Amino acid sequence: MHKLYSATVTNNNQITVFYVQKGVRAYSISLNNSTLITGPIITQDKMTIVVKTSQNKNVTKVYSLKSGVLSYSFTV
Repeated sequence: MHKLYSATVTNNNQITVFYVQKGVRAYSISLNNSTLITGPIITQDKMTIVVKTSQNKNVTKVYSLKSGVLSYSFTV
């Protein structure tokens, strides 16, 4: 299976997702007031990140790469 997506941190509060086969930017995800701790990690059609929120909690967030929509999240 070919990897269709790639992601990079463009600054401390934004992740840019690229569509690899076409070599274009697909979309950006804003982390708002959170700080990125780990990631982005891409597996098949999902992207996982861990952020520290403004309430000082570590939260894992899993996004659908096709749409950039948050699929689910949980506190770690």
